[in-house]
Amino acid sequence: MPVGTTDGTRLTAWKVGHYIGSVAANEPQPLLIALRPLPAEDWAGYQWVDPRPDQTEEHNCANCHAEIYRQWSGGGHGDAAGNRRFLNLYDGTDWHGRPGAGWSLLDDHPHGAGVCTACHAPTVELDDPAYHDLRLATGVSALGVHCDYCHKIQDAPAADVGLAHGRFGLKLLRPRHGQLFFGPWDDVDRGEDTYSALYGESRYCASCHEGTVFGVHAYGTYSEWLDSAARRRGQQCQSCHMAPDGAMTNIAPGHGGVERDPGAISNHRFAGGTREMLQRALSVEMKSRRLADRVVVDVEVLAQQAGHRVPTGFPDRNLVLLVEAFDAEDGPLDPLSGPSLPDHAGAEVAGRAGKLFAKQLTDENGNSPAPFWRSITDVVDTRLFPEQADHSRYEFPLATASLRVRLLYRRHWPHVATEKGWPDNETIVKKGVRNRFLTDKTDLLSCGDGKTEADGRRRVGVSCVKPRQRADADL
Repeated sequence: MPVGTTDGTRLTAWKVGHYIGSVAANEPQPLLIALRPLPAEDWAGYQWVDPRPDQTEEHNCANCHAEIYRQWSGGGHGDAAGNRRFLNLYDGTDWHGRPGAGWSLLDDHPHGAGVCTACHAPTVELDDPAYHDLRLATGVSALGVHCDYCHKIQDAPAADVGLAHGRFGLKLLRPRHGQLFFGPWDDVDRGEDTYSALYGESRYCASCHEGTVFGVHAYGTYSEWLDSAARRRGQQCQSCHMAPDGAMTNIAPGHGGVERDPGAISNHRFAGGTREMLQRALSVEMKSRRLADRVVVDVEVLAQQAGHRVPTGFPDRNLVLLVEAFDAEDGPLDPLSGPSLPDHAGAEVAGRAGKLFAKQLTDENGNSPAPFWRSITDVVDTRLFPEQADHSRYEFPLATASLRVRLLYRRHWPHVATEKGWPDNETIVKKGVRNRFLTDKTDLLSCGDGKTEADGRRRVGVSCVKPRQRADADL
């Protein structure tokens, strides 16, 4: 039973199955802390607390936790039920809300739409019409994966992971009277809180981030983590996706919050798939050498700071490696050999030298890529494994004067993004350029993040580090 102090004036204690208790530290000895038991069972009639600020409502989350609310409302969980791309795929609309624009879960599987609701809006009741049509969700339930829901999770049984999704894979404990919040600290002594180690474990995230849906293993982030070196090192999902911002020291300043080490306060934006995270997680190196009759290029792509495959999560995310050669007049040169990009990598890059890192689903008619709700069980998966480098080799004509390598991240398949009218579907994660390729010896180019810097004579939209400086080659 952990025992500690909050600010030096109170002594706190906690035990499994009980609220956190406390007593004033200056009370006569011996000190006695009485622990109240948690409710014996979950009460389905509980009314969810609204996270939005409203001083007329005592428990509204943002009233005390303004910065936590700001982070949450700007992240994926706060937008889980209203994300435009999600809704476009859900009901077949485009970016401007026009119907009949390509893929549509409601059109293909109107009676299976609840599989989305279980994760994207877990507090929509089963008898609510919104359960089978999320567009009808109202009130707190329309706010997606909200604070009160997350802090009512008592357990996440490992046996159900991947088969029971979202709310159905989680055990809640809602009180009939008063209030109850589970959390990661054992010294919060307001009389409504209890500690749970689950809040620092990947298992807490698994129910919504692992799933076999319509018979297809569409979501595998948790099982990928289970097989990762990150797990063996003790890193959890929260280690990266709830990493502290290093600035916050109090989650409820002015409302009884305790001053803490900023490295101990989790960020609630739940960042994932951002350019910054991808740039930290991915590296690209290009080695090239000129032979008597051709130029040989070797490229290594490495996911070095990830606890799962890259990309992960929604199955239609993909990475494209594009390797290009140019002659002395900057004209593009066709490769002589090496892997090339398939048609579904997008019309702009199809057939060009490079590789596609993606989970590629196929429907019963052989169409690929296909949405997970149409897919057969056969899946082609070429995504990067964490800490396992991918190597590829390309040969270009001797006329090669410069080389360029790019790593592109797509939120979705290009043809679907075009059909839906989605902006910002593609991000350049890494880009490297070698200009004036004159050497007949091996050179190494490590690619940066696309920033612009001078090379002495011309400017290139790339930041590159050359580990071994050479006088006979320019970068």
